[in-house]
Amino acid sequence: MLDFTSLLLATAISGFCLSLTMLAFRISSRSGDYMITWSIGLLIIVSHIMAYWIYVNHPNVWLGSYVAVSLPTGVATIYASARQFAFGTKPFKPALLIAVPYLAIVLPLLAAGYDGTALMVQNATVGMLFVLCSHIYFNARHEAPFSMSALSALYVLLGMSFGLCGAVLLFGGEWRIGRAPDNFAERVNIVVAVVCMTAIGALSVTVDQARLARKHRIDAMTDPLTGLLNRRALFQAFGGKVLGSQHAAVVFDLDHFKRVNDDYGHACGDEVIRMFADILRDAVRNRETAARLGGEEFVLILSETTPDHARMAAERIASAFSARVITTPQGELRCTVSAGIGFPGPSGASFEEVLSRADAELYEAKRAGRNRVEAGELRLAG
Repeated sequence: MLDFTSLLLATAISGFCLSLTMLAFRISSRSGDYMITWSIGLLIIVSHIMAYWIYVNHPNVWLGSYVAVSLPTGVATIYASARQFAFGTKPFKPALLIAVPYLAIVLPLLAAGYDGTALMVQNATVGMLFVLCSHIYFNARHEAPFSMSALSALYVLLGMSFGLCGAVLLFGGEWRIGRAPDNFAERVNIVVAVVCMTAIGALSVTVDQARLARKHRIDAMTDPLTGLLNRRALFQAFGGKVLGSQHAAVVFDLDHFKRVNDDYGHACGDEVIRMFADILRDAVRNRETAARLGGEEFVLILSETTPDHARMAAERIASAFSARVITTPQGELRCTVSAGIGFPGPSGASFEEVLSRADAELYEAKRAGRNRVEAGELRLAG
């Protein structure tokens, strides 16, 4: 079996290499900043391990103080990275909120010679932080159920191993020890730390890649200007499907939009498009879909609707849009929209056919003077 100092050295080397690997991966893949925070935390822990290695053979107050301070600081930084991953928060505040009270408790204990008591507080704090990390990843497990659950379990195991170290000191009544503790719990903790941190690093890379892949999929399916689904996403969701009699497709086209771009500029045109997209998004109910087909053309797929409801929904959207005012250097700007509604009919129809019917009705609305709604064979005026 390896002796205690050899295990410490192996842990330090493993942690240092893992930290460099994570930093290199972050730089090459341009993934989440939380990986940088995690790597910094791990490097602080590596410095703790090296100091602890020296402290085992040459115990002194100053080195013992650094040992007691550096481990919770590193783990608090890892906890901050978990919050950064889950919530996007800046990492410094949570780390300081933990580190400052900890130092206020531990440093006086060390100054009074109660190094064993300080180690108990240290192990309790570290164990609690790892459990909190576990809680964060477990709550975010919907992103990658297996990987997140495994991360949560590993952090709990790490927390338990540190808790065991503190418990052995507590039940042994080792309030003052003047040296590094050397017992079975410390050896178990080192082995668990090497295995768990290595696995956590590998799983973190897996989770990060899954998150990047999901972001790329969302970007590919989202219109960058409005945040609505794009044409590709719409046809991927409905293309080739048969819509039932309670569905409807409403196609909107902003009136005289080229004139808006020519007279007021493309920046103003983009603002008009975003404004209509916001109105359309607000009108969407559950199981309904809004998308930007391209340019100034949008579509709304209604479900569990009737011809009257579809017409009223389209008219409400058109009315809300015409009521909006945009202030420009050239003066106030008001815009209108035309809409056509297509229905599947009693026996249903393909999505492409319903969309084609809505396009035909939109053409009728344009030909009839714009700023109106045409609805299938009903020819309902806006």
